[in-house]
Amino acid sequence: MRFTIKKCVAWGGGLTTAQDWQAFAQHEQSLSQTQELPALKQMPAMQRRRLSPFAKLSLHCALEAADDCLTTVPSVFASRHGDLAKTSKLISDVASKEVLSPTQFGLSVHNAVGGLFSIYTGNKAPMSAVSAGEDTFFTALLDALCKLNSNDYKQILLVFTETKVPEIYQQYIQQDELDIACALLIESEQESHHQSQQTVFELAIEEKIPQENSAEANESARMQVLDFLAFYYSDNLQTLVESKRHLWRLARIADQK
Repeated sequence: MRFTIKKCVAWGGGLTTAQDWQAFAQHEQSLSQTQELPALKQMPAMQRRRLSPFAKLSLHCALEAADDCLTTVPSVFASRHGDLAKTSKLISDVASKEVLSPTQFGLSVHNAVGGLFSIYTGNKAPMSAVSAGEDTFFTALLDALCKLNSNDYKQILLVFTETKVPEIYQQYIQQDELDIACALLIESEQESHHQSQQTVFELAIEEKIPQENSAEANESARMQVLDFLAFYYSDNLQTLVESKRHLWRLARIADQK
C-alpha cells in the first residue's frame, strides 16, 4: 500500500523536534528516560490541568500534525496499553471496594483521547482506536491506509501514544518502554501528485511461518514507533521490522517532482 506523509510530529525520550529525530536516526542523539511534557498552550488552562501525561503527549502531536484540517480529518488513535495508569487506579479502587469515578473510567478507555480531540476541535469525522500488542503501530498504520483508500479520503490522521506501564505490571513487559507519541498526517499517493518533493512510501506485511520444535519467539525489545521514526528521518530506502507474528516492510519508493 502506497502513501505519502504530509506531516510527522513526535515527542518522546527527550526528543521533541524534527531536528532531534534526525539526529536520532543518524545515531547522533540518544533517547532519555526523562523528559518534559508538552505545554499544550493552545488549549485552555482549565482543560490542560485535567489531562494525564498520556493525554498531553497524544493531543500535542495530534493537534500539531493535523494542522489546518483539525476540524475535518478522520483519525486513527493507537496504543498498546492505553492510559494504563488510570485503568490501574480503577482496578485498585475495585479491589478496595471504593466508589469508582465515572469520569476516570470514561477517560481510561482506548478511544478516550480520540474523543477529547474530537470535542476540543469540533471534529465530527470518523475516528477509531487500535490496540494490537507488539504490532500496534504498524497495524494502526495499515488500518489508516485501508480507511484512506476504501473511503477515498484526502487525508487521515494517525496518532500513536504509549507511556510506561505502572510498576506492578513491569514484570510482564518484554519491550524497552518509553513515554512517546507520534502523529502522522497521511495522504494517498494520488492526492499528493500535485505537490513537489513528496516522498512516496510503501507498506507491506508478511506472515511469519512458525518453525517446528522452535521455542516461542520473544518480542522485539525496541518499540515499532522508534523503528519507523529512525527510518522516516533517515535516507534509507527500506527497513524491515520483525515481530513475533509478522515481518513489516516499509520502503521509500520515490520523490515526486
